Amino acid sequence: MDLQAFADQHDSDVSEAPMLVALRAEHRHIASVLALLSDHLNAIERSELVDTHVIYEIMDYMVTWPDRFHHPREDLIYGYAADIDQKLAEDRRRLEKDHDHMARNGRDLLQAVEDWRRGELGGAEVVRLGREYVQASYGHMSFEEQEVFPVIDAVLTHADWRELSADDQLKPVGDPVFGRRVQREFRNMARKLRRSLRRGVERQAVAEWVNVESLFEAYEVMNMANQSGRAITKDQLMTGLREASYIVLDEPLKSPFLCAANNARIGLEWWDEIQGVYRDALTDLMRVNRARQDRMRLLRRAGRPG
Repeated sequence: MDLQAFADQHDSDVSEAPMLVALRAEHRHIASVLALLSDHLNAIERSELVDTHVIYEIMDYMVTWPDRFHHPREDLIYGYAADIDQKLAEDRRRLEKDHDHMARNGRDLLQAVEDWRRGELGGAEVVRLGREYVQASYGHMSFEEQEVFPVIDAVLTHADWRELSADDQLKPVGDPVFGRRVQREFRNMARKLRRSLRRGVERQAVAEWVNVESLFEAYEVMNMANQSGRAITKDQLMTGLREASYIVLDEPLKSPFLCAANNARIGLEWWDEIQGVYRDALTDLMRVNRARQDRMRLLRRAGRPG
């Protein structure tokens, strides 16, 4: 199953509870990462040049975010619903066991990728483990969306969802790849993911397009940085306005001075975040250029025009 097939088979019901809609959206994100992993596994099998660090980032993301935040949130919802519906109690045991297996297999695959990058494991073993992991993940999400989510939506009332929403453990957690700012350790994967989603999961590198590909990557670096910069600026402006309104209400006489001091503090925080975003972008641009030079050297060694 590929990303498009998964999306086509599991369209959500717009009337579903917001938490289930959010879980389905997270499934789409996870499926896009799995599709990128599959592309790289196929490239390894064909003995093509692959960015091993991106493969590492993919599995690091899978064990860092879905296994630590997405699956535990699902387990809490399943546990609540299982107390109401006996059928869900049976599904709950299967799903929690699946989550445990997926977490363990994800860590094992991450370790295999690290061993492979050090030359201690063959690529064929990474491909085998990776494909098993991808297949199991797609099957698990399909079962949840087709069999479990509709039952939960039918069983739980608005009052149940309100009670669940009050649980701090069910509060949304910022996704390090699909959130408002991509975390530093996943930037390379996020860039490849955007390119993959825009141009399709099946793309082959051609020698004469090396420089063009690098140009596209550089554009994605700056595009991601600019998007983060706009999001940070908007958030800081909203924070400044909100805090200024509180100050005016609480300390009307002192508000001009307090607002000025608060705005200065927010401005410094904004500047620090913006500097971090564009420092990261500069680092990524340098990495893109090094990758371009490496590809050109490999092409020349293979006797291809470069």
